[in-house]
Order: sequence, then C-alpha cells, then structure tokens
Amino acid sequence: MKRAAGWLLRAVRAGANLHAKLFIGVLEGARWVIDVYSPYIMAYLEPPKTLAELQAAVKTPTAGTDVHHIVEQTAAAEAGFPPEMIEGPENLVWISRLKHWEISGWYQRANDEYEGLSPRGFLKDKSWAERQRVGLKALVKHVILKP
Repeated sequence: MKRAAGWLLRAVRAGANLHAKLFIGVLEGARWVIDVYSPYIMAYLEPPKTLAELQAAVKTPTAGTDVHHIVEQTAAAEAGFPPEMIEGPENLVWISRLKHWEISGWYQRANDEYEGLSPRGFLKDKSWAERQRVGLKALVKHVILKP
C-alpha cells in the first residue's frame, strides 16, 4: 500500500495525473471486486462437508451460497413427485453458488457414465432413489459432499 501511495505521489508530481487516475480507478475496481465477489470465492473454497452439515446449513444461509436440491427440483416436479419430497429437508442442502452453477451445467452435458445422455436426460424416467443417488454423486464430484 505504501509503495502504491508513493508511486501515485511521484506520478502526480511528474505531471502524470491521467496515469494516477487510472491507477486509482484500478484500485477502486479491485476493491469493488473484493467487496462483491469475495463471499462467492470464499464459499467456493469451502472444504467438503457431511450431508448432515450441508442440510443443517439451509437454516443459516450465508452470502455466496444457494439452496440446492439433491434431486433436481424442476425435473422431479415434471416427473410427478410431490412437493413435500422435493422441498423436504432431506432434499435440500446449502452450497456455494458457483458450485451450484457447475452442477447445473454438469446435469446438462452428455456423459458416457449415463449411456451418453446428460444426467438430466438419463434420469427422466428414473425413481426418486436413483435421482437421489446421482444428485449425491454430483455433490461428491464437485467437492461439496465428503465421499
């Protein structure tokens, strides 16, 4: 910080006001990035937890995290599973928003492990137990749930 302040002082004294203003703009931008995105980054860096810990965290949400349905919410509803199962506490975990996005993308991509289908396509006609098994596997794969 001291070196940056010294550089700014020398730049202003040398008449490089534009450079000094640009540098200050970069610092302000970096501060904004830290203020806005650090909760997302910190949540992303969390070590894997037990299923009980992830489920308990739903009661105490933190910045940079989301509620995640182990069995996909929309697909389960479209398949006719009742809301009590879909929104039940055993189906909800609190995870990093960035990892939530990664899992959503993973569910959409073709995967040899699921007969060349996306996990979402593979699960279309499957039981709750099979959907839950794949959902838990996704949490382990994305380093959210302890194996």
